[in-house]
Amino acid sequence: MKIKLWFFGKKNEITDFEEEMIKRIGFRCDFEMIPLPQAGINEASVAKKQESDKLLSKISDQDFLVIFDERGKEMDSIEFSKKLKNWLVAHRTVHFVIGGAHGHDEKVRERANVLLQFGKMVWTRNLFRKMACEQIYRALEIDAGSNFHKE
Repeated sequence: MKIKLWFFGKKNEITDFEEEMIKRIGFRCDFEMIPLPQAGINEASVAKKQESDKLLSKISDQDFLVIFDERGKEMDSIEFSKKLKNWLVAHRTVHFVIGGAHGHDEKVRERANVLLQFGKMVWTRNLFRKMACEQIYRALEIDAGSNFHKE
C-alpha cells in the first residue's frame, strides 16, 4: 500500500518534522511527499489552471485522488482512519493533494474522488503539509491499534 502527498512548492521546503513523519509513516506503508512547481503567477485563474494541468498530467484516471479543499467533507481522526484504510485496501495507492496558493482548479475538484477539509480556515502550505502528515500518521496508528491516539 502506498500514500503519495502532492504539494505545490520545492523539495527543500520539507522540514525536519516532515522528514520524521515520512519515516514514521513508512513503518506502516510506503509514503512519498512530491513537490510540484508553483505557477508563480498572481492571476488566480491562470495559476490554478497551470497547476491543475501539472498535477493531472502526473495522475492517471484510475488513481484514487483525495484533495484537501475548504469545500470538502470534515472528518474526525477516527473516521479519517477508517476511510483511509478502506481507500488503501480498495485502491492500493492513495494520492492526497494540497492546493497551490490560489487553491484548486475546478478540473481537479471534478477529478477528485474525495474532497476533504481540515476545518473552514485556510492554512499556509507549509503548515498544512505538517498537519496532513500528522493526520495520515495518526490514522495509520489508530488502525494499527497503537496507543498514539488518545480520546
